[in-house]
Amino acid sequence: MNLITAGLRRYYRAMQRKYPETLWYGDETRPEIALTFDDGPHPRDTPRVLESLARHDVQATFFLVGQAAERHLDLVRQIHQSGHQTGIHCYRHTPLPLEPPITLRAQLERTARIIAQSCGVPSEAIQDVRPPYGLFNRRMLTQLSAWGYRLVMWNSIPPHWMQPLPWTIQQTLDQARPGSVIVLHDGNGHGLNVAKVVDTIIPILKNRGYRFVTIESMQSRRAYATS
Repeated sequence: MNLITAGLRRYYRAMQRKYPETLWYGDETRPEIALTFDDGPHPRDTPRVLESLARHDVQATFFLVGQAAERHLDLVRQIHQSGHQTGIHCYRHTPLPLEPPITLRAQLERTARIIAQSCGVPSEAIQDVRPPYGLFNRRMLTQLSAWGYRLVMWNSIPPHWMQPLPWTIQQTLDQARPGSVIVLHDGNGHGLNVAKVVDTIIPILKNRGYRFVTIESMQSRRAYATS
């Protein structure tokens, strides 16, 4: 497992160098971390994660699957009403580069509408997109930008769905640094122990002096720094 994790880190570092315009992490001079969740909403796991975040007064970002959001509109509203950011993961969890551009755009717009209507916000406000499996290419990146979307990646993604809980907790803590974007999953059957991870890591990271922010906050700082 350590070899897999190390290999993934090398891969993502190479991708960061190749695509620096994509958000991989925030301001490395600020003690801020973005906690993000993919694959939801899920009727078992999302409420547990929301309860954990509320206990620790932390805001996070949820990248939602359109089909799951359609089935659980109440959970989409609950995420938004709890003060968290919502973004797009996909509509049907297919690698985005495999979708024809016309299909990809239609699915992104459909997912944005589902989220926006549930939350009572304009669909144009749903800008951040996390690609399934982290797969994208230059063509897709250009298309997303032209359509008004922003690609969001990460620099920490412990494989919690395939390893013991203590490993995930330790990896998350070891990889945490100023500007970290951490990925966990609250859907697709991957989120059984995620609330336990959240309950464990947040107090420790707060004691280390970290604050938790949304991806939108990181994007805003990034835009200001480059303006």
